Amino acid sequence: MKVVISGYVGKKITGIGRNLLSLLEYSNNIDFVVYINYDMEDDFKLNNNRVIFKKYNISKNSSMKNLLWTTFVFPKMVKKENADLALIPNFTLLLFKLRPTIVIMHDLIEFNVKNKFSKLKMFYRTKLADPITAKKADKIITVSNNSKKDIMKFLNVNQNKISVIYNGVDKKIFHKLKENDVNDFKKDKNYLPGYLLYVGTIDHPGKNSITLIKSYIYLRENDLYNGKLILCGMPGSGYDYIYNYVQSSKYKNDIIFTGYVSDDDLVYYYNGCDVFCFLSLYEGFGIPPLEAIACGAKTVVSNKSSLPEVVGNIGTTIDPNDFVAVANAIIQSINSTIDENQILNHLKNYDWPTLSKQFENVLLSPLSKEKK
Repeated sequence: MKVVISGYVGKKITGIGRNLLSLLEYSNNIDFVVYINYDMEDDFKLNNNRVIFKKYNISKNSSMKNLLWTTFVFPKMVKKENADLALIPNFTLLLFKLRPTIVIMHDLIEFNVKNKFSKLKMFYRTKLADPITAKKADKIITVSNNSKKDIMKFLNVNQNKISVIYNGVDKKIFHKLKENDVNDFKKDKNYLPGYLLYVGTIDHPGKNSITLIKSYIYLRENDLYNGKLILCGMPGSGYDYIYNYVQSSKYKNDIIFTGYVSDDDLVYYYNGCDVFCFLSLYEGFGIPPLEAIACGAKTVVSNKSSLPEVVGNIGTTIDPNDFVAVANAIIQSINSTIDENQILNHLKNYDWPTLSKQFENVLLSPLSKEKK
């Protein structure tokens, strides 16, 4: 079987890109051709010789040109490749197809977080792109049972058309490090005596880092915690609101915005934190809490959407709008102990070779073999 993939995953390899690359890395029964941006070549590296990368002449920095390419050019490339199946792993508008097409819908945040995007983008996604794509796709893959319920609810898709394949965690990268190495990292970064950690886009209101900031300030004002707050991630929509809020606090020098952090550095951040906090108002999955757990971090996450599903009994779930409750949960987590065996059992659900096999099974199913 030959599958052709639209490989536009944004300006950097984040959750969507990691998901795609990991599923492809462990696949061994399908031939893949992945069309990628010419300036993303260095980011797409695999050891699987059944995966071929082909560049197209549009920069990763042009979201509109990539949307147009995926919508109008990609279906023709699929036909030219004489593919059995097309796969679109990133959000787009599926207007037409020349082969059966599977779409990965990671989440429907636009239906769950008011004003997540501009009015124009909200209209485009909720009234045009989402319903049209869901209807035209031969199958939909999503990353959690919560997202499956949303797709059924908001887009009126039959449950038999949707397959759930979790995101996984790369334990070769995200794992516990030697204590001495972690302590050296904290000393070099001047992160002593400790820190709370958030990883993800710094936006407002979706990722809800503002509640974490309020909780941190509450802890400091009440002498309940004397460490720092580290916010790792690229600025997103509403970043100025968050930044200005921090600048108005007397603790602004202890609230650190790192910007984008590579995986090689991120594993140290996870290992060194006192508590990892992820209070998003909505997530289709939520990869950072899983990575944090794999690194042995204590976690406090929102009790909304898929996050309780992702952390299971490992993390603490809390109302993401109650900053005092979040602060109390942070202190309780600091004083708690970690059950290593429980973590290992939990992570078995997110093993990439197993997930890749599930992915292959969906692609190889009878409907995917029918050319249209």
